[in-house]
Amino acid sequence: MSHSIEKRRAQRQRLITALRARRNSFRDLATGFPTGFLSNDLTGLLYRAMIDCCEQLSRLEPKDPTHAEQLSLYSNLLAAQKDSQSAQGRVRLDNPQQIKEAHHLLQELYKFVMQQSAMQLINQVQTDAYTDQINRLVLQISVDGHAFNARQAQQVGKTRLAIHHYGLARKALAAENASRGFDKQIAQLDAVIAKLQEKADATPETTNTENSTTATPANSADNSSKEWKHFDEENAKWKKKQIYD
Repeated sequence: MSHSIEKRRAQRQRLITALRARRNSFRDLATGFPTGFLSNDLTGLLYRAMIDCCEQLSRLEPKDPTHAEQLSLYSNLLAAQKDSQSAQGRVRLDNPQQIKEAHHLLQELYKFVMQQSAMQLINQVQTDAYTDQINRLVLQISVDGHAFNARQAQQVGKTRLAIHHYGLARKALAAENASRGFDKQIAQLDAVIAKLQEKADATPETTNTENSTTATPANSADNSSKEWKHFDEENAKWKKKQIYD
């Protein structure tokens, strides 16, 4: 009997530790993005996940008042989020560090959605909707990164380098434009590239300097795409393992 009691106590403590870690991870996801960057659906998903954690922790540790306080906080945030379903233009990320952090947080969010799907806590329709939104955000921050590099190149007079980065942004959008949803952005990029091309033709720049400068950002952009592809492949293996477990 003593062994059985100790075993249950250890299992309870492991569950509490896991729930606390999960709640903290979700909190970081919910607060780590700029306001308006995540869709209402994804934000609501995070709040519901935190509410679920707090409810379980309240039952496991009823004497700890912080669980009830956080449950009330996240419930209020979810209600406020539902009430503010206003249309909002997309939030652009405007510096490399912010883009890097967003990329990491989106990976964590993607893992969470896949976990929920593997445990059948969300259905396939919901899974597809969430992953589609996450993939769109990944594309968005990739385009933001290319645009940032292009603006930096313009500021130092590297017109052809700017054209290169805007071209990478256009290429990324065109690859995902089967539904024609990015036609407007592509057209805007075409106009910007055309103007810069006229300027570049009128004032030729030093080719060697630009070529050497171009190599690193271009490789960086390609590496970003490879990293996300690798993440998808690794996540597919993880999902299969979760289903097997």
